[in-house]
This record gives sequence, structure tokens and C-alpha cells, in this order.
Amino acid sequence: MEAALIRLRGRPAVPLEAGASLSFGRSAPRPAADLVVSDSARISRRAGTLEATPYGVLLTNTESNPLLVDEAGGGKHTLRPGHAHLLSAGRARVGFAGTDETCELELAVCERAADRAGLDEPGADRTRPAWSLAENTAYFACLVALCEPTLRHPESPWIPTSQQVADRLWECGLIPERRTADWVDRRLDDVREKLPIGERPWSARRARQASREEQEQAVARELSGAPRRSGRKEQLVEFAVAYGIVTEATVRRLLG
Repeated sequence: MEAALIRLRGRPAVPLEAGASLSFGRSAPRPAADLVVSDSARISRRAGTLEATPYGVLLTNTESNPLLVDEAGGGKHTLRPGHAHLLSAGRARVGFAGTDETCELELAVCERAADRAGLDEPGADRTRPAWSLAENTAYFACLVALCEPTLRHPESPWIPTSQQVADRLWECGLIPERRTADWVDRRLDDVREKLPIGERPWSARRARQASREEQEQAVARELSGAPRRSGRKEQLVEFAVAYGIVTEATVRRLLG
């Protein structure tokens, strides 16, 4: 089943199958990417990857320059080196900074779990979600506090700092003692381990078990000076709110 079609000017469309991953970049005597998008020196030989997940197509920037993302209905934004973004159903255009080159994606419609709520037949067993977060945990409380401004003030959302999250949980009586920003960061890493976004912290064991491709990407991100993708609170909020993991009702129930 095709999760997306990738279109380049003057070339046949390239299908991205469900569960598959595809890298893209500039041409080279020994190409480093599955799909060559340009011969411009301003585009890395391996500029990024597209991975078809059950929740959409995950776009990852593995080059040293930003990618320019334009989503139908989602607006335009810049994807910095080392960062990832989940593309939803519809059309999207990916551009390369300093060039006129673009590639277009047609994404298959992917139903969210929230969209199917209440559609099961009476008496039927409810399908379990592909991922789940336990609501009576510290990591879930941290995620809710992180999403609170976006849900309560959608006209002017902002992302709180880790210390602001800790202070908010203390004010609401959800933690027994004051906590530090580092404590919140560790809880949010727990969330990232359970969701199909971001990147797990590197350990000696993970480095030994990583593929050559994963090791090369990690080295490229380190040399670029970009923060690791798991540090992006914006991506956590975007995913949790878009897929109904945290709703305004959740915020009111936990934080008042």
C-alpha cells in the first residue's frame, strides 16, 4: 500500500510504500541517497529521509542547511538540521534553502484514532491504540503541562520551559515537592520513548547496535551543531495535540 507519492519536475512519480524509508539528496559519483533530487552543491548528498509510519510520513533533515516545508492547510515552516517533522495527509512541498529545487509529496489519507471514536459496532471490543500513555504518571503530567498553553490559548500558543512545567505541576499539587527543569526533561524523554517521534538518547549499547546509516546520521548531526531531535518540545506538543493524546478536557481534569 502506498503511503505517499514523491514527485520531481520532469520525472515519474516515486512511490513510498507503507513502512518503508527513503533517503534523498544531490547527485554524486557515488550517490549517498536513494533518490537524487538535484545536482546543486547547496544540497547535501544525503539531505534528508522520508519514513512512512502509521501516523503519517516522518520527514527528517540530515543535511547542514534548512529544509523549507509547505503543507496544504498547515502553512510554511523551516525544518532545521537534525530536526524531524510528521507530515499529515494531503499535499506537501519540500524545498531546499538557496535553490529553486523542490519535491512534492502526495500523502495518503490516514485516519486518526480520535476520528474513529464511537464508530465501533455496539458490543464490539474497542481496538487498542498503537501507543498509550498512562495518565497517572509523572511523565504524562509533564506532557499535559507542556501542552496547556497551546490548548488554552490557541490564538497565541507558546511553549513553556521545563522549569515552568515543574512549577506548574507544583502549584497544582500534582507533585509532592518542587522539581528541577532536568527532572522534567527526563520525564519528557520517557514520553518520546513511547511515541513515534524524535530520537532516543544515544547510549554505548545503542551505538554498538546501530546500523552504519544510523551512525553516519548521528555523526552528521553532531558535527552540524544542531540539537538532538528529542529536545524539540514543539514537536511533542504538535503530536500530542494533533492525535488527541492531550486535549483541553485533559488539561482541565489535571490542572483545573
